Amino acid sequence: MNRLGFDLAVRCLCASAVSLVLVACGDSGSSTKTPTNTVGDVSGGYVFHASGTDPNDGDYSVLGSFVADGKGNISSAVADYNLGSGIDQNVPLTGTYTVSGTTATFNLTDGASVKDSFSANLAVSGTTPLQNFDGSGSGMLYKQTTSGFVTPGTYSFSLTGEGQGTITGSGQFVAGTGGTFTGGNMTFTDAQTSLSYPTVTGFLATPLTNGRGQAALVGSNLAYYVVGPNQILMLGLNDQNLLYIPATKQ
Repeated sequence: MNRLGFDLAVRCLCASAVSLVLVACGDSGSSTKTPTNTVGDVSGGYVFHASGTDPNDGDYSVLGSFVADGKGNISSAVADYNLGSGIDQNVPLTGTYTVSGTTATFNLTDGASVKDSFSANLAVSGTTPLQNFDGSGSGMLYKQTTSGFVTPGTYSFSLTGEGQGTITGSGQFVAGTGGTFTGGNMTFTDAQTSLSYPTVTGFLATPLTNGRGQAALVGSNLAYYVVGPNQILMLGLNDQNLLYIPATKQ
């Protein structure tokens, strides 16, 4: 082969290689698909919290838990409601759920009618925002693990809600062996009133197998739900205010 023929052959090989690379890249890009999920991706225990305003009940806050079976059915569901119209405690529920794309839609019933409905964008693990709770409410959906939780320990917490006005606060409590608080402190503001507690009183009762338990904090009755070994969520059960209190064990 002469010099000219050799150069032409090299150029043809290079052009072919570039074409193959471009084709491969184009194929890779065209094969990208939107992630999808199925009911099988939603299974095990979950805790949910939502708040909003309802035409019939006014401002509300709801805290509950349920077990999804991976087939579209919900069991072992229970919820506590602090509504403008009153308090509903430890309400047993059942329900179903569907999955479309990356969105799960949940419908919970008290046996007579749909009690709660909401949707959530599915997360691999941990927490994900929930939307459209009974129309306009919002909150969070948590994957639940009740094993490994014990009540004794030191907990840090934040506090939000409504009383005379908007409530905000934070603090710490120490639960002893029997669940009774042996120390802690709290400060909070309700509208224009600020209060400080150098010590706090209360208790965490041992939770049931579904992770729900009774609690009290400085005279406020509460229900709490175990999210994990070091995390609980608490809901106030007093008519005079709305209280939501996430707490983390140190």
